[in-house]
Amino acid sequence: MDLPTILVKIAGAILLGWTIFSIAKHIRQKRAARGQHESQSVVEQILNNILLYLWLAFMLAFSSGMILNN
Repeated sequence: MDLPTILVKIAGAILLGWTIFSIAKHIRQKRAARGQHESQSVVEQILNNILLYLWLAFMLAFSSGMILNN
């Protein structure tokens, strides 16, 4: 295996780990904020969550692709 392939796999593993950590952090924050009052409107929360979940899904696919396709 050549050096660029190894570097891409390492970068993919780092991105995957960071993404999984971000997902776990988001879930912990959502659980902690269940009883608290939110300052955002419902529509704003929905749009922010859609954007966040799309970004996290993209990062999972991208980092997994870096690891598996090289």
